Amino acid sequence: MDVIHQSFIEVVQQSINKLPKDSLLPIKKGYLTKISMLKGSTPDKDVFLLFDKAFLKIVAKAMLQDNDPNKETLEDMAKELANLIVGHAKMLAKGNASFSISVPSYLGHKLIKDYDSGLHFKLGRGHCGIYVRNIAKN
Repeated sequence: MDVIHQSFIEVVQQSINKLPKDSLLPIKKGYLTKISMLKGSTPDKDVFLLFDKAFLKIVAKAMLQDNDPNKETLEDMAKELANLIVGHAKMLAKGNASFSISVPSYLGHKLIKDYDSGLHFKLGRGHCGIYVRNIAKN
């Protein structure tokens, strides 16, 4: 998860010139994306990026100059952030043959549950979380 964490911080900072800060407040519901960390071609961990509306509005304002984004724009921002974070994480891990991640998928506006650990961030009044779920081995 370290590479996803680093990638998240760097992507947000480079994209909107603002640094997300650590937060004690966990976000539980919002715009949810999923990235699978792979060992070979087998999923090992699922990483979820969860953004609240306020966080995505800050990003939309900075990236799109949209002060009042609609639901579709907020969903697009969640997808775009996930894509940027995955792309940057792959670049950061270049040379690490054991590191592989899936294309991100957008899961919708949902409540997150069933995870093993999480990191929480704030950006202005917006919040975001990175959650990890280890995939059980048979």
